[in-house]
Amino acid sequence: MRHPIDILEEAGISLKPSNGTTVENKSSLENFVSHLKQFMCKPLVNKEREKSSCRLCPQNWNLHENKCYWISKERQTWHNSKEDCIAKQSRLLVIQNQEEVTFIQSIMEGAQLLWIGLKAISPERKWTWLDGSPLDDKLLQELGPVANFCGRLNGNQIISEDCNTITTWVCETAALLL
Repeated sequence: MRHPIDILEEAGISLKPSNGTTVENKSSLENFVSHLKQFMCKPLVNKEREKSSCRLCPQNWNLHENKCYWISKERQTWHNSKEDCIAKQSRLLVIQNQEEVTFIQSIMEGAQLLWIGLKAISPERKWTWLDGSPLDDKLLQELGPVANFCGRLNGNQIISEDCNTITTWVCETAALLL
């Protein structure tokens, strides 16, 4: 297995301080990104290597399309789960489409109920995502009336739950585009 320092050296980038010009630094950075792509990314079929790109996730996160997902193994309240995602420079999951739900189900690793970034806002008690958008009733099936203020994902259904209930959660963040 190649070490990242070897990749830097192959790209002509030294970890020692230098008095190089901006042009040299930019060239070194471009060379590094090129080597990083070769090392980390599979070339896209029928595309030139120079135009190919890939997306990377933090270690122990799962990549799906343009996002990275992480599912906790421990349990917390909704608020603590939200704070944990923020500490990971991410947020609780905001579901965009059915494919995303299917992917989350495939990586749940035995977790049955997950806190997601869905909360009912008083007094209307309408489901609202952390990004401020309303829940699309066609996207997920809601189980019964909104009796509590936080939402958990159970398969492709939303369960209304007391925000102080302890359970696992799922964070999301944008993938790094190379």
